[in-house]
Amino acid sequence: MRIILFVAFIALSFSSCNVYKDIEIQEVSDIRITKMSNKGIEAEVDIKVFNPNNFKVSIVDVDADIYVNDKDVGDAKLRKKVILGKKSNEVHTIKIEGDYTDMKGGLLQTLIGGLFSQSMNIKVDGTMKGKALLIGKSFYFQVDQDVKMN
Repeated sequence: MRIILFVAFIALSFSSCNVYKDIEIQEVSDIRITKMSNKGIEAEVDIKVFNPNNFKVSIVDVDADIYVNDKDVGDAKLRKKVILGKKSNEVHTIKIEGDYTDMKGGLLQTLIGGLFSQSMNIKVDGTMKGKALLIGKSFYFQVDQDVKMN
């Protein structure tokens, strides 16, 4: 009974106060396509993420639209949760996947064009869901930057 009251107290504390601060995506430093198949595409994205909270936060879901050189190439979903340390400002490798049925078209042409250029403009616009203890919160984010091609 005491444990239930303690958990309820913590949950109310987090929900009634604005203790849970927004996570910030600060920079995309690298993008690697790890798998292309007839079903879709998988990639690893190195992202610098700032967690201003005094507790760990797990990123459990990402739902974002991806634009490459201003072309809508599809949606991205998180493949594996990411744990952010308290008060951390670190680069994390995020594993994402996109299904070809979600791709808006022009992905192959855009990627081939990117192979022959020095950089590509990547814009990611969406939400991520973080969880700490028993409380979940969604955060809006938008990243728009040029990424050097290796």
